[in-house]
Amino acid sequence: MSFGEKTTAAEVAAVFGSRIAGKHFVVTGGNSGLGKETARVLAASGAIVTLCCRSVAKAEEAKNEIIHETPNAEIRIVPLDLADLKSVKESAEILAKATPKINVLINNAGVMACPKALTQNGLEFQFQTNYLAPYYLTLLLLDALHESGTPADPSRVINVSSTANVLFGPDAGISFDDLAAKKSYNPWSRYGESKLAQIVSAADLQKRIAGKKNVAFVSVHPGNIPSSNLTQYIGLSSGLKMTTAIHFNKIGPSKILSQKSIPEGAATIVFCAVDPNIQFGKYYSDCDVTDIVHSLAFDESLAAKLTEISDKLIADANL
Repeated sequence: MSFGEKTTAAEVAAVFGSRIAGKHFVVTGGNSGLGKETARVLAASGAIVTLCCRSVAKAEEAKNEIIHETPNAEIRIVPLDLADLKSVKESAEILAKATPKINVLINNAGVMACPKALTQNGLEFQFQTNYLAPYYLTLLLLDALHESGTPADPSRVINVSSTANVLFGPDAGISFDDLAAKKSYNPWSRYGESKLAQIVSAADLQKRIAGKKNVAFVSVHPGNIPSSNLTQYIGLSSGLKMTTAIHFNKIGPSKILSQKSIPEGAATIVFCAVDPNIQFGKYYSDCDVTDIVHSLAFDESLAAKLTEISDKLIADANL
């Protein structure tokens, strides 16, 4: 069966059910939107699913919804606040002790074009929430992921990125000299930078880690999803108009204006989590590798600098 733009997550799961049942998937932001749909579909196929969410109450609501649909679903909840690296460490400590070990980590949680704000660690909110905290969580869970993988079938880390990496990410890449947004703040530009960082990181980790541990990395663009809770800070129509006006030449109208439902948006996430023929380190959209990506997404110099600065920021947090 071939998959594409209108494929749903349930359709993907129906094909790869044997690679889902009994496996342990950790989904950040699993209480709503793409995360909840991903968790719902995986649970319906027999997966053990852990929802990592800032609001435990909302996670409980999502858990109850999933169990109502799939009574035998095994859903776990772990508190996680990506705006606080201490919380990330505490969550990872819980997850690392989980049984069975983690097969797939889906870094789905994030924010989009929010008003200027700083995290508990003094960093621009989108950079930490969308990239740095998931990167830290990934590092903390590498050993647990390694234990459940094999060289032939490694555990996986899925970074849920966005076409915003090329639409709004500055040509120079990432604002390393202003990570606290003291000099300037454009919500869309910062969103694009954070999504670029996710792609850069996945590709870099694949090069640095995959040969040493049974873990593989990939990043995805789920699609333009008007019903996603990510649009809470700015209307999607405004975002699309801005996209069309400023960056029309980068992608073209069909890719900019086409929209997906949440089940369709979750398809590429599930696909990359379970398909045995995934090209690790790549960036996927519509269940296939895409070349609609920032020119620096696979730049080794940018990756090295991102890793160096990220590791220093984490070390400086004195966790």
